[in-house]
Parts: sequence; structure tokens; C-alpha cells
Amino acid sequence: MSEENMKYPGKKFRVFFDQEIEKYQTAVKNDPENASAQAGLAESYINSWCYGFLSRDESLPIAKSASIKAIQLNQILPMVHTILGIIKLTDWDWRGAEQELRLATIIDPTNYKSRHWYSLYLSALGRHEQAIHEAKIANELDAPPGAKIGYGSILYFAHQFEDMTELLESAIIVEPDNAPLYDWLGMAYVQLGEYDKSIEVYRKAAELSDGLAEIMAGLGHAYGIAGRTNEAREVLNILLAFAKRWYIPPVQIAFVYLSLDEKEKALEMLERAYREKSWELVFMRTEPWFDELHTDPRFIEIMSRLKFPPH
Repeated sequence: MSEENMKYPGKKFRVFFDQEIEKYQTAVKNDPENASAQAGLAESYINSWCYGFLSRDESLPIAKSASIKAIQLNQILPMVHTILGIIKLTDWDWRGAEQELRLATIIDPTNYKSRHWYSLYLSALGRHEQAIHEAKIANELDAPPGAKIGYGSILYFAHQFEDMTELLESAIIVEPDNAPLYDWLGMAYVQLGEYDKSIEVYRKAAELSDGLAEIMAGLGHAYGIAGRTNEAREVLNILLAFAKRWYIPPVQIAFVYLSLDEKEKALEMLERAYREKSWELVFMRTEPWFDELHTDPRFIEIMSRLKFPPH
């Protein structure tokens, strides 16, 4: 693929996230003392990082600065504590993250986002029963469209793939053009060994998302696991070409290498992810696609550096 013919992966998603950043930048410029605007600016940069559009260095310093300003302005705004918790989580400050994320749910038990992020934290640590409890509460609140993706992710990390499949299949009936729904359903199908179904929904997700790198990585992983190595390698080469030009989270590339049984290269990507303090490493302990690495000394050594607390 030549660079001149290369299309930015997930461009329409990137446009949406850029617009969110611009919206909050304008709000903060108009009123620097608006705590909600400062919190929104921090959240928008975190979201762009988590989706792989910005590197940590491009996003986290701004998010940290805005969140500090927000907490100085309003100490009882739930999303400020949620954002501070996310930032501590990305710094692998597990105790500090729980304090902030839990506090946000206490300040406002009806805040969907706070419940969702707290459930993700619990999932990352393998506290699945608690995570599912929080996710259920979140989905009973005034949750936004697509909230079932969040619940589905909790079921995914808990290895409850049948329940996850049922949840997301029903959600797609309601939201047939929601690319992340197909993405997460593809993960569930892979874990259930339904590779043809997985590839089908991943292709749909790639089409709807304009080739979002995270979804392309899932498609490549599904191809590799299904034994369709030529197609998996084609996707891998696309991601590697993207990475020469734009930021692509190294963990996403590692997933495709793993499906091709190229563990050395996968571990190299995980080492790079560690150096970058990549978002995806928060779930290193409970990510099902890493299950096969849990006895590998190199994987164990990387995970030990994250200093996960005991289960």
C-alpha cells in the first residue's frame, strides 16, 4: 500500500473526537472557571487516546492539566473524580484509581459514566462479580445509546462469552449501524470458536467504522485464529503501514501477531506498549486474547512491572 493511497483509519470517528475536543476547548476559552468544561476537555482527550487516535504524550498532559483545574473549581463534580481515577489508572496507581472512581459513584450514584469506568477498573483487576454488579446498575440508569457495549466489555473480561453474545446480538437489532457493537460481538464469537461469524461481523464493523485500527486489528486476529493466515497477514501489513504514518496502539498489532503464533513479535509490541504506558495494558491481566501468554516468563515479567494488586 503506497502512502499516497493510504486512507486514515477510522477517519469519521477521528472527526467526531476532534470535534469533541474543539467543543470543550471553546467552552474552556469562553469560561476558564467552568469546572464541567474543564472536565469535558480532559475526558475528550482521554477518549481520543483510548480509541487510539492520539498518543499518550499528545493527550494525557492536557487531560491532567484540565482535570486538576476542574477539581480546584469543583470538588464534588462526579466526572472530575472519574477522570482523575482514569488518569491514576493509566499511571497504574491502582489504589489511587479506586479511591477516585469509587468516590465518583458515591457523590452521584446515578451517574452512568462513573459507574461504567468503575466497572472497567474492577474488570482490570479480575474482580468480575463486582464489575458485573456495577455494570448492571449502570445499564439501569439513564444510559446513552450504545451503553450495552460497556456492559458487554465487562462480560468479555469475565469470560462470560455466551451472555455477552446474547446481549450484543439484541443490541444490534436496535442499533444496526453501531460499529463498536459489531466489534465487541466479533470478540465474543472468536472466544466461542465461531470464526466465520466473527469475521462476518468484523467486516461489518470495519465498513461502518471507516477502517478503525482497533477494529482492523480484531479482524486480523479473527483471520489468524481461524487459520486464514494470508488474510491475517494482509491486515497486519496494513496496520504496520499505518503505524509508519500515524499513531497505532502497539497492543493492537500484538493481537494480530499472536493470532499468527508470532509470540516474539507480539511480546516486542507489549514491551513497546509498556514503555508508552499504553491504555490497553490496564487490562493485561484479564484480556482473553492474552490467556495463552500467562505462563510465558516474558509476559509474566512485563505484567509484574505493572504491580497489579492481589485478586
